[in-house]
Amino acid sequence: MKAGLSAWTATLLFMWGPGAQAWSNDLNPANIKGLSVLTVLLAMAGNGLLLPRALFTRDLMWFTGSSWGTLLQGWGILVTMFVFQVINDASLYGVSAVLALWLGWMLVNDAKAYSLPSPFVPLFELITGSRPT
Repeated sequence: MKAGLSAWTATLLFMWGPGAQAWSNDLNPANIKGLSVLTVLLAMAGNGLLLPRALFTRDLMWFTGSSWGTLLQGWGILVTMFVFQVINDASLYGVSAVLALWLGWMLVNDAKAYSLPSPFVPLFELITGSRPT
C-alpha cells in the first residue's frame, strides 16, 4: 500500500508542472516567447514513447502520468503557444496529426497483441482493471 501511495503521489506531483506552465502562460503571455518549442516537443515525444508500454502492461499510474505529459505538457503547451502566436498553425496541425496517428497506432497494435475486438478495449481494461464480458 505504501509503495502505491508514494508512486501515485509522485505521479500527481509530476502532473502539476504543465498545469502551472499553462496558467503562467495565460497570466503573462510575454513569458511564452522564452519557452523552447523543441523542449516542449521533446517532452511530448518522451512521454508519448512511454504510452505503448504503459498500456501493454495495463499500468494505470504509468499510463496516467505519460498521457498527461504527452497531452498537457506537450500538446497543451503547444496550443497555448499557438493561441499567443508563438508557433504557426501548420506546426500545431502537423504535431496534432502525428500525435493522433501515434495514439491510434498504439491502440490498434495493443488490441492486436491481445486479440481484442476493438482498439478501445485496452483503455477499458486499463481503467477498470478487467476484461469486458
